Amino acid sequence: MVTPFKPTRWTLLFLLLAAMMVLMGGAAVAPALPLISDAFPDASETTISLIITLPALAIALTGLFIGALSDKIGKIPVLAASVAVFSVAGCSGFFLTSLSAILVGRFILGIGIAGIICTTSALIVCYYDGISRARVLGYQAAAMGMGVLVLETSGGYLAGISWRAAFLIYLVGVVILAGVLLTMREPARENVEKTAGAPEETFPTLPLLPGYATLFLGNMLFFLVPTKFPYLIANLDAARILGENFALTTGIFLGAMGCASSLVGLVYGRVAWRFHRYTLLTLAFVFFGIGLCGLGFATSLLTVGVSVILVGLAEGILMPTILNWIAAVTPKQFLGRASGGFSVALNLGQFISTLAIVPIIAIVATYGNLFLAFGCAAFALALPYALAMVKRQFALPGVAVDVKPGAE
Repeated sequence: MVTPFKPTRWTLLFLLLAAMMVLMGGAAVAPALPLISDAFPDASETTISLIITLPALAIALTGLFIGALSDKIGKIPVLAASVAVFSVAGCSGFFLTSLSAILVGRFILGIGIAGIICTTSALIVCYYDGISRARVLGYQAAAMGMGVLVLETSGGYLAGISWRAAFLIYLVGVVILAGVLLTMREPARENVEKTAGAPEETFPTLPLLPGYATLFLGNMLFFLVPTKFPYLIANLDAARILGENFALTTGIFLGAMGCASSLVGLVYGRVAWRFHRYTLLTLAFVFFGIGLCGLGFATSLLTVGVSVILVGLAEGILMPTILNWIAAVTPKQFLGRASGGFSVALNLGQFISTLAIVPIIAIVATYGNLFLAFGCAAFALALPYALAMVKRQFALPGVAVDVKPGAE
């Protein structure tokens, strides 16, 4: 009998380091976007933005396939290959000379990120149970937020050297690949033998769809910040007090957003069980609304700082809540595919966000008004969860309601 693999602290460390690459892996070079626009003056702003959004499209197109593949051949081989692709394709922008070649590299980068998302989320659910799982999923969300801090601040610093140097941040994947190979083993496969007459387990499509939809909409809101915040800062007079290096200024503020998200993740496992997911999601969309509207009205750096922190808090609540939702309703033999759906929803929201920006900004005319429009949309999205929360709170005795805590 094979002894099941027990994850060590080193295993957890490298799982979290891999998770750092998930949320902002495609947007690590966001602070360099205005500089890349200057380097390719014939390209439109929308085309330049594809540098950030093409990885998201690649993830949306390949996430389900890669998730199913990890269920079939193993999660560790897929994770290792994905981290390798992440490193090579990510830093390719440093060497490539044409915008079209850079965009191809960005699409391939997205395939690597898709594999990282699918496998890290599934491995956490396989390695950990109960309260430990909720705590580690909170740590995963914290790591994603820390990835924003590290990648955006480092990307901003490197972009201050040259826009090409910003792409070198992806070489961090080499260290993570070594850690994956040294500290992780394939989890034991779930015994799916059934007793006579027991119903066959199927993929829980209907229970997962609301969670996927929530994640999709939440990341449409969130991803407005890394794609358009650099241009907002470049047009903000108050930002000039920090100098003319707007890439570094952008990186600092986006890093603060990631730090806020990390802080939520660190405490999530301790407090989330006290609240139903309706409450947590209501709070997340309210924070999105206040933060995005704050950016729309911002005339001072203090307002900008508070606003990006609120957006980070919102994302820090949203991510582990959805991951716990998925873990609660998905049999282990389908975790790779369910995590693939998570990656599709996460990144399709990012890609559609960029497409939605084009007609909206044509109507509202300014970046400030664009943030205001998305902020109002966030408040609207909070309403159904607020109503569901109230309905559950005042449900009549004896009426069946979902009484599981927010992690589920």
